[in-house]
Amino acid sequence: MKSLKYILSVFATGILVGGLTSCNDFLDTKPSTSVDDVDVFETTSGAQSALNGCYYQMRAYNSGGADRGDDYGIPSIQMISDVCGEDVMSNGGGWYIYNYNYWGETRGDIFRSSQLWTFHYRLINNLNSVIAYVDDSEGDDLDKQYIKGQALAMRGWAYFDLARLFQQTYIIAKDMPGVPIYTEPTTEKTEGKPRGTLEETYQQILSDLTTAEPMLEGFVRSTSYPNVFNQAVVQGILSEVYQVMNNWAKSEEYAKKVLAQYPLTTAEKYENGFNDHMTDSWIWSIKQTEEQNMGDYSPFAMWYNNTRKCWTFHCFILADDFVSLFDEDDIRYKQMEQWNDGTKNFWVSFKFRDNEDCRGSMIVMRSDEMLLNAAEACARQGKEAEAKELLWQLQDLRNAKRTEATGNDLVESILLERRKELYGEGFATFDIIRNQKPLLRTGNHIAYGGATPLPARSWRFIYQLPSSEIKNNKALVDDIWPAGDQNPYSGVYEP
Repeated sequence: MKSLKYILSVFATGILVGGLTSCNDFLDTKPSTSVDDVDVFETTSGAQSALNGCYYQMRAYNSGGADRGDDYGIPSIQMISDVCGEDVMSNGGGWYIYNYNYWGETRGDIFRSSQLWTFHYRLINNLNSVIAYVDDSEGDDLDKQYIKGQALAMRGWAYFDLARLFQQTYIIAKDMPGVPIYTEPTTEKTEGKPRGTLEETYQQILSDLTTAEPMLEGFVRSTSYPNVFNQAVVQGILSEVYQVMNNWAKSEEYAKKVLAQYPLTTAEKYENGFNDHMTDSWIWSIKQTEEQNMGDYSPFAMWYNNTRKCWTFHCFILADDFVSLFDEDDIRYKQMEQWNDGTKNFWVSFKFRDNEDCRGSMIVMRSDEMLLNAAEACARQGKEAEAKELLWQLQDLRNAKRTEATGNDLVESILLERRKELYGEGFATFDIIRNQKPLLRTGNHIAYGGATPLPARSWRFIYQLPSSEIKNNKALVDDIWPAGDQNPYSGVYEP
């Protein structure tokens, strides 16, 4: 099965992400070239090196096999989610214009579906090797526990991402097809798995994450490696998973666990721009170095604000209808300016500004998201006073007007605050799908060719399985659901 021929990639130079091994230990480790070569797992140092390779893959070039400047794992997925939403626009620079215009990139015969599928399953297969072999490694038992806990957490995250990309949201589609589940390393002889149900996918996600959480108790990552999963990262992902499942009590519980450990982003740090992994509100982020960086394909190279000292695509701008949602005294509004390119007016944002070396760190999760998760969870449980108190903490920090809404209007106010606070951080399309919202693009979207509206639960939001997977995985039926295993490309899902 070509779609399952993934190798355990232990990169030989320059990718140590922190943990048990020193740089010399890592470089002395024998690289593994296939899942059948388990020599790398003879010691915990080797197992840690294999795990380091997985961390590297999460942000590496060509991690999804597309060999393109928009194939960089997590950062690329975040940018795709944002330009497919309502608030961030593409003015034509770079590849993301195709996502923005919904030209067809969710089709199974277009490269994007295969890129996303390959990225996640390659990562999962490599993690399965770590999980399968680390217990038999020679070394300290606590080190083995921490390695395995991280690998389980990363696998849970990967299946969560797949579930959100390749199926409608859980609360309306839990009985629909999920994604194939692999929990052992695959080889050329491995038979393909069926899709199962989305409920089964989420049970695997929860099993991995809830098993990993106590295993990472006491694990302390180096501040130099903010991409490493610690217990707080796992708790934050669990808050997100339970949010999608509409398990509001659990989403609130896990968000508050994280909030107890991380402060909110202060006004000063927000105004300084997002590029420093040492920001104390950042829970999970990606540090760029001279050896490991996205070069001119980082998010900083996409934002149109003329602050980057290296090449920029001048790609990402803001929708004017989105800008109009902010109070004029809001510090987030003061990070925006209206410019003119000689033909039309547009809005730029200074939220994402690269550092002097063009190696700014990229945010994946921060405490402010957790506060909004907790506020939404409280509001949906009818705990309106607590929901408002949480929301007001953030609004006061941003010098925004306090929300006084009640009932469903309060929920909508919190969802709006998510858009205002988290734009550019990869939540836009995921939130549209989760909340079963339509895509509404008005205002200057029209001038930039991105005004195509989509109804709630549109299949255009959901990726089809790659055509190659449908062809090569004999457990899948090559027909459109409900007759087969392929997602529809168009139309609306009616639960």
